[in-house]
Amino acid sequence: MSHGSINRVREVLDSSSVLTGAAIDERYYHDLAGKALAKPRAVVRPRTTEQVSDFLRLCHHEKVSVTTQGGMTGLVRGALPNAKEVVLSTERMNAVEEVNTSAGVAIAQAGAPLQRIQERVEQEGHTFPLDLAERGSCTIGGNISTNAGGNRVIRYGMTRDLILGLEVVTADGTVLHGLRKYLKSNTGIDLKQQLFIGSEGILGW
Repeated sequence: MSHGSINRVREVLDSSSVLTGAAIDERYYHDLAGKALAKPRAVVRPRTTEQVSDFLRLCHHEKVSVTTQGGMTGLVRGALPNAKEVVLSTERMNAVEEVNTSAGVAIAQAGAPLQRIQERVEQEGHTFPLDLAERGSCTIGGNISTNAGGNRVIRYGMTRDLILGLEVVTADGTVLHGLRKYLKSNTGIDLKQQLFIGSEGILGW
């Protein structure tokens, strides 16, 4: 990604959302095992789906590779970039937006830590059954992209079994609106189940 493109990303987001050079901390190119790869060209930290869409559209146009990062709790280098790539960090998209107690549904952004979702749901007298040892740092986006199992998988199933819908941004910036609050849905092919959950980010963000 050229300097001109990075400046355009700063215009779309804001200057604090784009890190380059010495401002890129080592945590953006280390995984939990501490294995360092090259520093990426830039780190982009959007706050909204619209900003993610604008950023990916620009990268798609300029044929720039993007590596998505959540809590960086992986051990297989799946979230580590190379020197020619740009990191898309979900760290600022960390809100639990809604807990609907009547429907038994929570809506959270991709960068929300698993523990934050658990605690927010528990405040309403409910339980979000997915649980991992790294609950305080792993993110729900990472859990979904890897179809995490966790400590309660025998009783409650994989992450796939806990997700009703997704909002996804594809590599060209297209936003797929698939959020829903109800179990019943007979409106066609269930893309969120069959494609995106467990795809580790190769099909969409």
